[in-house]
Amino acid sequence: MKELTTNTSLLIVGACILSGAIILSNALTQSSQEAGEQVIVREQPEGPQLLSYLELQDYLGLSDEQIEKVLPKNEGDGVKSQIPYVKIGYEYYFPVKAVDKWLAETEAATFR
Repeated sequence: MKELTTNTSLLIVGACILSGAIILSNALTQSSQEAGEQVIVREQPEGPQLLSYLELQDYLGLSDEQIEKVLPKNEGDGVKSQIPYVKIGYEYYFPVKAVDKWLAETEAATFR
């Protein structure tokens, strides 16, 4: 009988601790929202964030000749490019978000 009482008591104490933790968690969440704090949830990107020039060519749907016109070129003391890029080592990569922004700006300038 004593063992049954001890086990029952332990189950009740465990349930009380669990319910107290849930109540405390909800109260903290509610108070932070009332204080105007925003909970930021970052979404994971679905695909690669940097494209190689071949991936860029496929992404934009350009031919070999067309892609050559927008790729970065060495001119004198610097590199000139129509499209945003990142240089890592000796390779050029193109951030997807920057390319999308560049496309929107280019379309807006073209159709004015």
